Amino acid sequence: MRVYRDWRNVHLEGESSATVGSFDGVHLGHQQLIRRLKALARAHRRGSIIVTFEPHPKIVLGGGDVHLITDLEEKLEQFERLQVDQVLVIPFTREFARLDYESFVREILFKRLRIRDMVIGYDHHFGRNREGTFERLIDLGKRLGFAVERVGPIQVEGEIVSSSLIRQMLQEGKVEKAAGFLGRCYSLKGRIVEGQGRGKSMGFPTANLEPLNRHKILPARGVYAVDVWLDHRCYKGMMNVGFRPTFNNIEALTSEVHIFNFQSLIYGKVVTVLFKKFIRPERKFNTIEELKTQLRKDREICEKI
Repeated sequence: MRVYRDWRNVHLEGESSATVGSFDGVHLGHQQLIRRLKALARAHRRGSIIVTFEPHPKIVLGGGDVHLITDLEEKLEQFERLQVDQVLVIPFTREFARLDYESFVREILFKRLRIRDMVIGYDHHFGRNREGTFERLIDLGKRLGFAVERVGPIQVEGEIVSSSLIRQMLQEGKVEKAAGFLGRCYSLKGRIVEGQGRGKSMGFPTANLEPLNRHKILPARGVYAVDVWLDHRCYKGMMNVGFRPTFNNIEALTSEVHIFNFQSLIYGKVVTVLFKKFIRPERKFNTIEELKTQLRKDREICEKI
């Protein structure tokens, strides 16, 4: 898969089939759209190309906190897994946001990427003020010479798969349900930083995780069964997201992972945590012994998952 970081540097030899979007999560709905894109490209012997943006438009334009399911690196990993031919990552700026949809399609998609097919999601709009509707794209395609296809929604357990719904699930701690909509476990990548050593003193040494991307969603406060990828190896573990109320920590939300059967010092290492199951909400214990007893129970549960 070839990745372009500037549309002015794209020089394709042949025509292409394209789709455009933020694709936060690369969830089952996105995957269905990408499979359709690939099928069209294959049928017409064209290259498939995804056009996406970095940073996420909401980060640039404001309008509230941004909670990402996937950062750019994770999206590219998923695009490669889906065997897309090419990806164009457009740097999203306020200047770019002022570009009207017709200029975007005409100058970048049609002239530079040489699109002959375009696939969009059922609720997709793009361009300044979200002017790029399906109907307007159909009309523009007829004038320029490319076809436009809209892919319908996909449902899981009677609910339409969407990035906003998955975000809500994660913020409610429903990581198993979110995995069913993503097609994989939700993951969080971070660097291990030094903590206060309280876990080690109780026999449960924890690694404090500092997320690499501050916009990534932290699931709801509580204890989770997780897998931890470190140096190309996978370990079972359990993770606590919260304020450590037993120790009266009220300063900052922390993410601490206890890796089973693991003793090495890993400060500075980057790990990826996969959230498998919500075990229990965070709570305050009356004594350290009560907390240690509960941690032993948590570990027994997590080791079986």
